[in-house]
Amino acid sequence: MSVYYPASNCGGGAVPDYTCNPCPTYEYGRIRSIAFVKTSYVATLLADPTNSALWSTGMDSGDVVVIWKTQGSYNAPSTTELPGFGDEATVNGNTTHSLTFKDVSYADNCDFYNAIKNSSEYTAVYRTSSKIHFTEQPVTITPSNPVADDINSIVVWEVGLKWTNPDSPCPYDTPANIFDVCAVNG
Repeated sequence: MSVYYPASNCGGGAVPDYTCNPCPTYEYGRIRSIAFVKTSYVATLLADPTNSALWSTGMDSGDVVVIWKTQGSYNAPSTTELPGFGDEATVNGNTTHSLTFKDVSYADNCDFYNAIKNSSEYTAVYRTSSKIHFTEQPVTITPSNPVADDINSIVVWEVGLKWTNPDSPCPYDTPANIFDVCAVNG
């Protein structure tokens, strides 16, 4: 009788070593910028996320749209709990992620948001203080343009993004001259 003993955990490999730094560099919050990346181009960017030339090429070809000044937040993801087998009571299922951002470029972008909400060909990248994070999966885009009963309020686009990915977005250094300027295709 032969016996099979798995060589690693079920997650696809060995768990890497945890690292610590007695003098950490802090990453500060707020979704400061957003990029929409066509699913056909995301692998190109993930090959070298800090390469500004790849980002510029994507922007020139219409595969990348960068919204350079936003405010928003990434919410705690929700992982589905599935019934386990054997001695395991439960196992982790898929994870649903969501973020919300505000875009102050209101009046000129109605057609953009009305069109992109019906597309399923975009992933997203969000920027915090010095890092970018890829959703790696297509996002559902839900824009709205609420108007407050306040004469001093600003009307902005409020955009919700939702995606499913078992992994959390990992941080990469922000590419130079991509998320810090207002650039449009064309």
